[in-house]
Amino acid sequence: MAVYRRRLFPALAGALWVCFLTLDLTGLCDSRWVKFASICLCCLTALLGAKTTDGKLVAVALCFTVAADWFLLVLDKHYTLGVALFLVVQGIYAYRLYLFRGKHIHFRCFTLRILLGLFSGVFLMGLYLFARAAFGWDGPPRTTIYQDLWSIFSEWLPLFYFSNLCINAAEAFALKKRTFAFGLFLFVCCDLCVGAYNLGLLPTLTFPGMWLFYLPSQVLIVLSQETGDTHEKAL
Repeated sequence: MAVYRRRLFPALAGALWVCFLTLDLTGLCDSRWVKFASICLCCLTALLGAKTTDGKLVAVALCFTVAADWFLLVLDKHYTLGVALFLVVQGIYAYRLYLFRGKHIHFRCFTLRILLGLFSGVFLMGLYLFARAAFGWDGPPRTTIYQDLWSIFSEWLPLFYFSNLCINAAEAFALKKRTFAFGLFLFVCCDLCVGAYNLGLLPTLTFPGMWLFYLPSQVLIVLSQETGDTHEKAL
C-alpha cells in the first residue's frame, strides 16, 4: 500500500495531468472525462487509506469533491449545488484542523469565518439594493422575492466558500502540516484562476491554469492523509 500511495498513485495522477493539460492546450478534444477520472483516482486512493479517523475524514472530503466535480465539470450546470458541496469539503478540512490542534477551537479563525460570511452577505445585499435604488437596475427577470434572495445567496456562497478555503490553508501552514497546507494553497491558486476566467481575464492562461493547480492540490491532500501505517503519517 505504501508503494502504491507514494509512487504508483502520483505517477498515475501525473500521467492524467499531462494528458488533460495537453488536450486543453492543443484543443484536440474535450478533456473533462480525463479530469474527472483523475479526481476519482484521488478519491479511490483516499478510500483505500481510510483506516484512521483522519483517513476517513479525508476520504469523505474527497467523496464530496467528486460529487462537486460531477456537477461543475461533467454536467457543467447546477453551479450553486457544486459550490455548496465544496463548502462542505472545506468544513471537513476545518474539522480536520480542529483535530490537529488537539480539539482546541481557534477562536480567532472561528470568528473570522463568521465575520467574513456576514460581511460578504451584507455587502452583496447592500450592493443589490443600491443598484436598484440608484440606477433602477432590477437584475434578470424574476417574479418573487425568493428568487431575488436565491440570486444573492448564489453570489454569496462562492465568497464564503473561498474565504474558508483561504483560512484553512493559512491554519494548515501555521500548524506546519506542510503537505496538507501546500495542497490547500494550490487549491486557492486553482480558484483564483476560476475567478479570473469567469471575469474574462486572460482566458487562454486561466482556463488551463485551473486544473494545472487543481489536480496537484488533490494529490497532496490525499498524500497528507494519516492511514495508520508507520511510513504514512501526514506531514
